[in-house]
Amino acid sequence: MQAAGVFSTGAVKDHARQELIDLLDSVRGKKGLVIDPSLSGPLSLVAEFTLLKEHGVEKIYHLAPGKLDTDCKSLIYICRPKVGHVKCIAGHIQTHSQHGVKISYSIFFVPRRSLICERVLEEEGVFGDVIVGEYHLDLLPLEDDLLSLELDSAFRELYLEGDTTAIFCMAKALMKLQTMFGLIPRIVGKGQYARSLADLLLRMRHEVLASAEDEEASAKIFPGFSEIDAMVVIDRTVDLITPMSTQLTYEGLIDEVFGIRSTFVELDPSMIGGPSAVPSGGSSTAHTPAAATKAKKVPLNSSDRLFAQLRDLNFAVVGGLLSQVARRIHEDYEGRHQARTVTQIKDFIGKLGNLQAEHQSLKLHTGIAEEVTKYTRDKDFNSMLEVQQNFVAGIISKPHIDYIEELIDKQTPLVQTLRLLSLYSLVDGGLKTKQYENFRRDIIQTYGHEHILTLQNLARVGILRKQDTSRHVYPQIRKAFRLIVDDVNEHQPNDISYVYSGYAPISVRLVQAACQKGVGGGSTTWEKSVAGPAPVGWKGWEEPMRLLPGPTFEEVQRTGDTRVVAKAVKPKQKVTLIVFLGGCTFTEVSALRFLSQQDEGHREFIIATTNMISGSSMLKSLMANFSRAPLNP
Repeated sequence: MQAAGVFSTGAVKDHARQELIDLLDSVRGKKGLVIDPSLSGPLSLVAEFTLLKEHGVEKIYHLAPGKLDTDCKSLIYICRPKVGHVKCIAGHIQTHSQHGVKISYSIFFVPRRSLICERVLEEEGVFGDVIVGEYHLDLLPLEDDLLSLELDSAFRELYLEGDTTAIFCMAKALMKLQTMFGLIPRIVGKGQYARSLADLLLRMRHEVLASAEDEEASAKIFPGFSEIDAMVVIDRTVDLITPMSTQLTYEGLIDEVFGIRSTFVELDPSMIGGPSAVPSGGSSTAHTPAAATKAKKVPLNSSDRLFAQLRDLNFAVVGGLLSQVARRIHEDYEGRHQARTVTQIKDFIGKLGNLQAEHQSLKLHTGIAEEVTKYTRDKDFNSMLEVQQNFVAGIISKPHIDYIEELIDKQTPLVQTLRLLSLYSLVDGGLKTKQYENFRRDIIQTYGHEHILTLQNLARVGILRKQDTSRHVYPQIRKAFRLIVDDVNEHQPNDISYVYSGYAPISVRLVQAACQKGVGGGSTTWEKSVAGPAPVGWKGWEEPMRLLPGPTFEEVQRTGDTRVVAKAVKPKQKVTLIVFLGGCTFTEVSALRFLSQQDEGHREFIIATTNMISGSSMLKSLMANFSRAPLNP
């Protein structure tokens, strides 16, 4: 369960909210708001519709190709800087102009404007008709301890296309955090892009200080008191194994089955007390039974106390906890029969509102748990999970390979097949050339020739590739970081491996090594060599860190103001920022929350990520898609 900490991301939300208000107020009078569909979720985390109405917004539209019918005299577009979006906006303006409709247009790009997009506006002949600005909506508070840029294509852009925009966006967002919470004294990390982020962050800081008019102005840029004691940056390619494994926490499985986007999940209304929706042929998620045409968006966050209690638990214990809650609510309702005096009746009525809210929450999560249970009891799910757990434990045999071939023969959805095959490749240092060619042929013949490109993409990012001459190091990594825990207790866990029922995420073991100087068990040579408290860093872990890809680094941000170093953090509890480049899974978040609780409250972890991912979403972003929508060129 997520614990309340000393650090709050509320200030980040307030900053984004105020900037949105200023943006809306910059256009006078009543106006229409046209939102990039990918931003509707993030914007809902910052401001509710009543706030938009208070600042002149009459109607809200989703950005889409074609004619935009509106009677608003002013339109504000808020969108990502994509060429497809800009062409769509230009089409709206040209259509209105042809019909003699006079509207004032403003475009605010999130989080930064793009020269390419401005050039497209010029080429379309509408640049002079629009006011172009920026809305710096970067790190969004999904929870009090979780921030996300919500860049859905970050992994593909970084590791396949070589587009480092996500690194720049993260660096700008972290600079903003430092101006709010103080300079972060120590920056450590692992991976090539992690190193790039640290370098860019240090350069940005020097540029900001150099642009100050004098030393007095320079001293005011960053607070003298830092609330964050250190930052650990993890490049996703350092740990590709974790996302390929099936998440087994309650929130993780909801993401696997339904898909969670910006804290919202789409559910059939019958699961939350409404009538069943009419099923449609398509499905927006990988594993939902029959997707519905009118699925209802339901928020999943810590304001729901029952969800806050369930989210980080292994799913195996969720059913029993729901039963306990149901019994308690029933007993509380039965308490009305004991109310005999006016005072007692008044007390019960005062509790009734909370009881009804708890009852509704119980109904929601019982419905979700029932659907997830259908998924987890499926024979194919359990067979796949068994093979996954054998792979990460280093057990690879012919029946496991035969099972993957069987998945292809049965035309199991390609994402599921590739996920298991990719995990095999990652733990075994790649596939033997003949084996790779056989799988490649079977996949192309079964799923279509367009997936020649899919397999090329997976090979380029190192997820599914042929073996080469490089040393196969996963067995040493598994031993050094104690990735497999045989005696895991899912009901009363004492190790982060409970989130995968026996496998500990490499990424979170790295955080343990940097912050706690151990990975549990105290059995490794490196753990024994590190004694006593030490600053966040890799001291004592140099040898095992070399087994993982990319550079290992430590940076100290020095400042002329000694207060930043001497009073780096509040004495009661240290706050450490964990940054994921390329995405983070819900199970990794759960594991980090567990670490905070196990550290007896001495250290709180705040997570900042480019986006939330699962193995399926990662693979989908890399798959060939020749029918991409025009808004996502």
